[in-house]
Amino acid sequence: MIIDFHTHTFPDKIAGSVISKLQQLSRSKPFTDATNDGLRRSMEKAGIDISILLPVMTNAGQVHKLNELAAHINEHWQETGLLSFGGMHPDAENYRQELTHATEIGLKGIKIHPAYQGADFDDIRFLRIIDKAAELGLIILTHAGWDIGIPGHNFCTTTQIQHVMQEIGPDKLVLAHMGGWWDWETVEKELVGLPLYFDTAFSVGDILPAPGTTRTPEESHNMNREQFTRLVRRLGTDHVLFATDCPWSDQSESLKFMRRCDFSEQELSGILGGNARKLLGI
Repeated sequence: MIIDFHTHTFPDKIAGSVISKLQQLSRSKPFTDATNDGLRRSMEKAGIDISILLPVMTNAGQVHKLNELAAHINEHWQETGLLSFGGMHPDAENYRQELTHATEIGLKGIKIHPAYQGADFDDIRFLRIIDKAAELGLIILTHAGWDIGIPGHNFCTTTQIQHVMQEIGPDKLVLAHMGGWWDWETVEKELVGLPLYFDTAFSVGDILPAPGTTRTPEESHNMNREQFTRLVRRLGTDHVLFATDCPWSDQSESLKFMRRCDFSEQELSGILGGNARKLLGI
């Protein structure tokens, strides 16, 4: 079973406008139309069994509605292959009730995005959310490192991650983008040995520019195979989750990249799905 642990879609009515805005911010090429059907076509082409949908809540008022939408999507996940997490916003005053409700409606985890939500990862508001989510047994997945569309401030640094682990120590914390996008040398120095999970989303290979935009040579590449393989081994192959950030990476090409890396069959099986199945409990 192959599981993509980090994907994004939007309702059909707004997917076009949202993806257009995001590609302008990131100057990056999308590989689907960002709809559920578009993602399912990509999964079928790549041979991916399950994709985890990660909603990003940009204001506190979206929390309840989007978590209910996630639960509705999950009613059919075994047929569609689409399994949605919920989310939380640092300004949600009723975060305890909403997190409890998330477990009651069967959500397996939440996504937070410090950069899009305008608060550092170790802000007290996130600490409270992470503490309660961990108490409830929820998986917590956060954007980690710089954000390609929001330059100027890193809202989730390795230092902040260490602080969260010291204060709370959640046992189901997943760091997107291999622990810190565009900061992988620091990840390798400071996060090795911590009981964390790392997803591979938008961390490897070329970054293709959106139509009408350009990227300098320095901006055009994520990790190559050598750096990526070394980092995975340092962090532990049993703590790495295959992920693409689709539509921002091509699922088929991302799988090809993984299979060209120097992993044993057992290690690759864990990265591509086995580790995720254990974490998700499926």
